[in-house]
Amino acid sequence: TASVSPEGATATYAWQAADAQGGPFSPIPDAAQNTLSLQEAQSGKYIKVTATGTGGYEGTEETAATEAVHAAAP
Repeated sequence: TASVSPEGATATYAWQAADAQGGPFSPIPDAAQNTLSLQEAQSGKYIKVTATGTGGYEGTEETAATEAVHAAAP
């Protein structure tokens, strides 16, 4: 889950995945909300998100890449 500040600020979100922590990163299709539900296609990938302010809020912030993600054990 991504969040922005101050509370009440609005943003667009762009989630990205890569095979290596240093990239290159590609957009995850249909991943434009502040929360990403990981799918099987992201297993073993490195994930990061970019938030860009909207509606009177400016700026762009990008997270560092996660460690490789894996599906939870059943």
